[in-house]
Amino acid sequence: MKIFSHLTDFGYKRNWKEAIGFYLAYLVLTMIIGGLVAGLSSTFFFSETDDFAQGYEYGVKVGTWVAVIVSLLLVGVILQKKNLLRGFGYILLLLLSGILAFFAGGLVGLIPIAYLTTKPGGQSSAPKVPTLR
Repeated sequence: MKIFSHLTDFGYKRNWKEAIGFYLAYLVLTMIIGGLVAGLSSTFFFSETDDFAQGYEYGVKVGTWVAVIVSLLLVGVILQKKNLLRGFGYILLLLLSGILAFFAGGLVGLIPIAYLTTKPGGQSSAPKVPTLR
């Protein structure tokens, strides 16, 4: 499907349908990673006598931090691939994504990232080398 094309090409300029596909794919990936990290780490920190509520609370905390880390990594890579790290507004978008992920998880934290994928890349900061003809 075209909606899920170029998922790992972080410099690619997406249309709004592709941005929704990017959002859904990385939301599912974030949920899987969060579940795996919470499940694996809970086996080391909880005994069989601990109740379900305590394990659930731990899973929510771990999932929140996984969402923050994934959001910050994704937005950082996208800004770097699109050469947009010099724009102050885009740095604020990076912080906004992390803050939203902290308070509302990946469900909301990935929205600014999906929006960012619709932006064209900036100019490269490397000097242009003249070519001989």
